[in-house]
Amino acid sequence: FQHYYITNNLRLKTEMLILFRQLRHQKRLFSTWTDTFDKYLIGAEPPVKDQHSKLLAKRNLIYNIEIQDVKPGYVSEYLSNAEKVLPDIHADNDIPVELYGQFHVQLGQLDRIYTIWRHSDGYSAVDKTLLQLNQIKGYGNFLEEQGKLLRKREQQLCYEFAFWPQYDDYYDGGIFELRSYSLKAGCLYEWANAWSKAVNLREKDAVMGLCSQIGDMYTVHHIWRYTDLEHRKTERDMSWQSGEWADLVIKTVPMIKNLQVNIMQPSIYSPLR
Repeated sequence: FQHYYITNNLRLKTEMLILFRQLRHQKRLFSTWTDTFDKYLIGAEPPVKDQHSKLLAKRNLIYNIEIQDVKPGYVSEYLSNAEKVLPDIHADNDIPVELYGQFHVQLGQLDRIYTIWRHSDGYSAVDKTLLQLNQIKGYGNFLEEQGKLLRKREQQLCYEFAFWPQYDDYYDGGIFELRSYSLKAGCLYEWANAWSKAVNLREKDAVMGLCSQIGDMYTVHHIWRYTDLEHRKTERDMSWQSGEWADLVIKTVPMIKNLQVNIMQPSIYSPLR
């Protein structure tokens, strides 16, 4: 009887150990599968260390990029109408938003206007702005009339990259280059890690780096400033002569699905000009 008891007890413990190991293995498989599903199917970014995530966003700042494709021949009228309304919104202290800049494309996607608003108090400021704009008398009619001049329009709510240097060289004149990248899902942290080093090599030309949160997802915008096209060529040629710049930028190439480049001029009432 004692031998029978010991034998069965050992058998039971062995079976329980095997079952435990199987469950633990399945748990690891499930965890790996869900992480892969999140990353590649849903497009969610994997958890990262705090110091890595700090590269991504100044989360108290939300930028609203309005992209307006105007009917050919109506850009001047569209900007003239906007001049009567947008500066007043910018100056109204009761509306928690400021006009960061407005630009029209000179080379690239012609008849396109980019209007960039900045909210300094996160998404709560976005909510308040939407409510207060709807209460402005005549604002709805303004939007309706402007809409008649458009072929297409869209919005993106974006974070500013935390690593992007503070731009404070506000001089009149010059051109702005907007480089808009469509990235593969799951690449944003790698992109931020590479560009956090690369942008410091061209800090004097760097205006802004944004990543979309609402709208066309996995979109990154880099804005650069030059005195003219020849200055742009000179600066870019000098950068590519740097082995460090070339190595960092080349690492990001496989992450890109599409790239659009536009050369822009600011409107006459744009704060950034």
